[in-house]
Amino acid sequence: MTRVGHRRKKKRSRSAVSAGIVAGLALLAVCAVILTRGTTAAPTADGRQMGSGTDDGAAAPTASAGSVTKADRKPPVSQTQPLQPTAKVQTTSPPPVNTGPDSPKFKHGEWIAVLDKYPADAGDTAKATATKVTRAGIPAKAMLVNGQYPGLKDSSLAPVTGTWMVYLGPGTSSEQMVNLCQDPRTQAAYPNPCPTYEPAG
Repeated sequence: MTRVGHRRKKKRSRSAVSAGIVAGLALLAVCAVILTRGTTAAPTADGRQMGSGTDDGAAAPTASAGSVTKADRKPPVSQTQPLQPTAKVQTTSPPPVNTGPDSPKFKHGEWIAVLDKYPADAGDTAKATATKVTRAGIPAKAMLVNGQYPGLKDSSLAPVTGTWMVYLGPGTSSEQMVNLCQDPRTQAAYPNPCPTYEPAG
């Protein structure tokens, strides 16, 4: 073999070795790309990488339950409905009761039953008691006794003075007044014994 032929053979073998090295490097590069694609995360649209299943980094934030609840919660009623005017409760007091004149006139033969006695400065209390019994269904009255009735005497037979009396009547007899005093309505409103008197007697 001539020197020229020998040189050509060496060049060919070098070219083949170079080509083999290049092919091997290319194969390694392809394998590296395949392996890295299987293990690394693909970049997201904003350039960040999404974590893999084994990634111990922070996961992407999710909507909290609190924010969802706030979004779904209805606004307060006061913001969605106009305030309704509150109806004014009108308290109606019962009509006043006529408890009679402070010093009524009595005739002979008229009887009363005395429910209770009060001092001279307790006229309002006496009238309140008469009102209570009257509203229970039994007419009662209050009068200021100051010695003007000869039939109203105390235990010493002296005329009663300076005393408010709550009484029932007048009626035509003592028995009628006792029955009125013992009426269940009277006793339910003001349970008290009722002595009877003939004021004009």
